[in-house]
Amino acid sequence: MTDGEHIEYYDTGEIKSMTNYLGGYLHGEYIVYFKNGKISYKINYLYGKKHGECIVYYSSGDISSKCNFIDGEFHGEYFFYYKSGWISSKSYYIYGKFVTELEWLGYTRNIKLGLLGL
Repeated sequence: MTDGEHIEYYDTGEIKSMTNYLGGYLHGEYIVYFKNGKISYKINYLYGKKHGECIVYYSSGDISSKCNFIDGEFHGEYFFYYKSGWISSKSYYIYGKFVTELEWLGYTRNIKLGLLGL
């Protein structure tokens, strides 16, 4: 794939997806749209690997789920939402490994202490 922005269209002419390539890899924000023009999901790539925030939407435009990636792996809190906007569930990952809430809180505590030099 050539570098730069790439746009894909539905047969009806609406934008289906928008993405960027750099060095032949997906790089930057990748957005996929419903036929109604609202965003289906947004995710970031860093040289071909999922990296950063990912948000999935209902066709109404409300958020369905939200998570983060580091180097292609789930990392951090992963939220699922009801259509009402209330959180339906929450999971935790450390570099792709599912962990309990207590393990996650210990991990984030250790990161904070490390940043403080403790």
